[in-house]
Amino acid sequence: MTSAFALLRRVTTACRWVSAAVVLILMLVTGFDVVMRYALARPLEWSITVSMLGLIAIVILAVPDLEARDEHIGMDLFYRNFSARRKAVADWVTFLATFSFCLVAGIAAARTTVHFADANLLTAGTFNLPIWLGYALLTVGLLLTALTTLLRFLVRRMEQRSAASAPAAGAPAAQSPAAPSQEA
Repeated sequence: MTSAFALLRRVTTACRWVSAAVVLILMLVTGFDVVMRYALARPLEWSITVSMLGLIAIVILAVPDLEARDEHIGMDLFYRNFSARRKAVADWVTFLATFSFCLVAGIAAARTTVHFADANLLTAGTFNLPIWLGYALLTVGLLLTALTTLLRFLVRRMEQRSAASAPAAGAPAAQSPAAPSQEA
């Protein structure tokens, strides 16, 4: 299980780097478009369409890595004061909500991708991209996030169980009352 999660972490890290590269590319495209539009009065026909697709890629490709590293935004105002049992319940509820949402939305995005690809629908304007590209990115990101959520939750549960069953490392051994103390 942990080796599968480690492999998934490499995939999500690659997705994060792709997301970062898209940020840089869109910055260059936007800068070039501003110069062309306002200095030369020749705006790029394709910059807005490409930027829309790029913005989807930036967000949706970074989310699985945030989930894998457990660095997504969290609210612990009440959680930190919960008992261990309530924390476990809250973890289950959070896992089920996140996993269910990502799985259902990912499947819906996959179905929409297939529908738009079959219909050969294109974006409006003078520079046309297939609409299914954005939905394909959503499909990959959402299903990858669902898988990451599932594996991270299972690995965390395995670690908690092994930590609970193993004796505490570094804990002093119990001394019998008759044994002399080593402290002076």
